[in-house]
Amino acid sequence: MNTDRVVAAIDFGTHGTGYAWAVVDPRIRSKAQREINDKSDWPGANGPYSPKTLTALLLRDETVLAWGHPAAQTHSDLETAWHHEDRRAARSGRRSTTRQERERHAYYYGVKMSLRPQDDPARDVVGRSGGMADHLDDPTPVISAYLGEMVKVAVDEITRSGDYSTSDIRWCLTVPAIWDEWSMDSMRKAAVAAGLPADPARLLLIPEPDAAALYCDVVGTTTEEAHDGTPRSGLLRPGMRFLVVDCGGGTADLVSYQIELDGAIEQLCRPSGGPFGAEYTTWGRDGFLLKALASRFGSEVDFEELHLTHSDQFAKLAAQWEHSRNTFTVDQQRPLLVDFPPRLYRLLGEEALHRLAAAQPDGVDDAIILPAEEVRAILDSVIDPILDRVDEQLARWDPSPAPGRAGDAAFLVGGFARSPYLRRRLEDHLRDRMPLRTTPRPERAVLFGAVHYCYDPTLLRARRAKYTYGCEANMPFTEGDDPDQAFEDDTGARKSRKRFLRFVAADEKVPVDREVCERLIPSTKEQTSLQVDFYSTAEQDGRYSSDPGMKFVGKVEVSLAGAMHLPRLQRSVDIYMKFGEANIQVRAVNVTTGAAHETTLVFESVR
Repeated sequence: MNTDRVVAAIDFGTHGTGYAWAVVDPRIRSKAQREINDKSDWPGANGPYSPKTLTALLLRDETVLAWGHPAAQTHSDLETAWHHEDRRAARSGRRSTTRQERERHAYYYGVKMSLRPQDDPARDVVGRSGGMADHLDDPTPVISAYLGEMVKVAVDEITRSGDYSTSDIRWCLTVPAIWDEWSMDSMRKAAVAAGLPADPARLLLIPEPDAAALYCDVVGTTTEEAHDGTPRSGLLRPGMRFLVVDCGGGTADLVSYQIELDGAIEQLCRPSGGPFGAEYTTWGRDGFLLKALASRFGSEVDFEELHLTHSDQFAKLAAQWEHSRNTFTVDQQRPLLVDFPPRLYRLLGEEALHRLAAAQPDGVDDAIILPAEEVRAILDSVIDPILDRVDEQLARWDPSPAPGRAGDAAFLVGGFARSPYLRRRLEDHLRDRMPLRTTPRPERAVLFGAVHYCYDPTLLRARRAKYTYGCEANMPFTEGDDPDQAFEDDTGARKSRKRFLRFVAADEKVPVDREVCERLIPSTKEQTSLQVDFYSTAEQDGRYSSDPGMKFVGKVEVSLAGAMHLPRLQRSVDIYMKFGEANIQVRAVNVTTGAAHETTLVFESVR
């Protein structure tokens, strides 16, 4: 059980980021009685309650100039000023002085999506997003700078009373369930660089659907047929199976669970999902800004240039679309109207507005009129892949009994859960299989659930391995081995190089406290250290590390100091891998000396 005095969580999202925290009180026995605090008065936010600020960062000379909502506004103000200076310089025939200033500044939004797996087959389904920094080669410095500002605000609030210090806080950071090891490791490194603890026991990572599942259990859920809107708690009963569909800004994560007899939660099968979040209805290849808006103006308007110089106006336009999107229903036939912000309207130019008026009913030129079928096409571009992942998850459930037995349910959470169109499509898709339930505040399910997990990590007992993991090793030559990989060691034994030594299989249940151990020895007498290369594959096993589908994920190097005086076969090292937590942990023990060696698994990017 947690011994820290305060637990805090940060939900780092594609569109928005927020934090929440709670004081650890041993007198509280019920999860529902924990008092969770969050920040809702973010500068520049729209509306009276906003649990998150914008995941945006503006740097000047690699130093934070603004972050959150103010970053977008400041960036737009600067671009507007530079644009006017360029025009004045052109009119007067002099050279503009803005180029160097532009080079000194860098604006980032949606940078989280740069950490998604580059080999994810769904990565390019929705296309490159012009408004998001989702294709950076190394986004960790930007993420670290942003998280550093968030941590300062959170620590200031938690310690303001003088009752708690920074060292009293245990932290939890949310991550998408579909992320690979490199993504998880990069996120942890960015968080540590931002000022969070390096100790894994004091900085936990939790997949977002896991956090949402804990939140659903605590606050209860509602169904569409619950007309009074009253949430019902205690829905997670022993033996119950349920699917969490977490639809946020950048990703949609889907994970299946079962409640054990003692109330603990275990994953039923490995997660699935992809870049199918709400932001892609706005910025995706088939989204509102990059397709619906551009198609109405053709080459009359350079939207890329306009977005660069007036990003705040596009943010307002996107907000208008998103507000309308979240009112659209499956049965709706009337079109959606998305009004232009007055300043953006004036920037479009007379010819462009004439073209827009000619293309729209009643000559409307101060708003985009989206026919219902066009809105459906935009939403379906991300919702259809989500429904496919729902079927993938349910197909992995034990067919006896089939999905749909009494008690089975699906939970929809995340900011995109506010869309009635998404809810209805999911309901229809799950009809006759299980009910769809939502939480009263779906946008904060992940954040508050992460606080509950940080408070008591034992609530989640076991996960499923996303891939088969193992290492490259020299193993005894057996029938069927490649003769080209055969060799004799210094004892005359015939061995096979580059064999794959499996630690855990894909979809295997891995308790959070379970370690898998394999013993390795050096290949030659001259080795003073042992380098272990780790691989993963979607297959259940592999023969060689070079098999098709094998992916090199990282390595550790272990010193053999203290054992070099012994015969080679006695210089053994035990490699322990722990898979049950959000990211893989590795440790090595020199069997001869009994000394535990601190090792770091250096995850490699496929970029």
